[in-house]
Amino acid sequence: MPWTSLIVYVDDEADNPARLTEACALASAHGARLIGVSGCAPETPVADAYGAGILLGEVMAAQQARNETTLKSAEQRFRGAIEAAGVEGEWRGDVGDPTGLTLRCLRAADAALVGRDAGGASAWRAPHPADLAMRSGRPVVVLPPNPIRSMVDAPVLLAWTDTRESRLAAQAALPLLKRADGVRVVELCDPDDTDGARLRTQDVARWLAGHGVAAEPDARAHDDRPHGRRLIDCAEEMGVGLMVSGAWGHARMRQWIFGGVTQTLLNEAPVALMLSLIHI
Repeated sequence: MPWTSLIVYVDDEADNPARLTEACALASAHGARLIGVSGCAPETPVADAYGAGILLGEVMAAQQARNETTLKSAEQRFRGAIEAAGVEGEWRGDVGDPTGLTLRCLRAADAALVGRDAGGASAWRAPHPADLAMRSGRPVVVLPPNPIRSMVDAPVLLAWTDTRESRLAAQAALPLLKRADGVRVVELCDPDDTDGARLRTQDVARWLAGHGVAAEPDARAHDDRPHGRRLIDCAEEMGVGLMVSGAWGHARMRQWIFGGVTQTLLNEAPVALMLSLIHI
């Protein structure tokens, strides 16, 4: 089933113009409608506002005006991008929690594109990518600030472990895999399980072939590099534009806790990373 609608989050980070360009290219390739989303959560007024002789109402009014200006600027950048790309789009901006807004909008989209560092800059301005991925029930494509290659129709690395998470990720990624310039199914295995890993990745490649995806199985024995770092090295070696990974996570003290491989990919992948996550 092809993607027919996509979300791109529009914020004020330096990488946002490149993210908009990539989102427009992806929407154009899939014939999809692009939904621009942007939120501004009201910030808590400083405690000494009264001491400075400033009325709370004045502080909140100034904040509201600033948020509206910020959202208007984001809308203008989005509309300029889709007009230049000739892509159908719509705008959804609001003063409120960015993560909550994006989650609500995802009921109208197949996937979301967000910046990797968006949530780290200011929680009032952008959703945290991992939080969004864990709560959305949709694929989330996380773009690094300076990807070494576009993800559109590029080769793809499908990081495989014989788990439910990987199966769900592969299924969710089919619209991208069908357009990819080659897919490599990579499993990192124990040295004494290489034959088993070859059989597993061959099975995945055959399943993908049934969906019109040309994929190559690739079983590799572990070495002294951490698994996440090894996958990133594989991605750079293969010249891919997208990594696809399934992962699990759980919530503790209102923060998502991930396995080490997922965290490394999320923080360090040099290309777009599509996450399809489950909550346990």
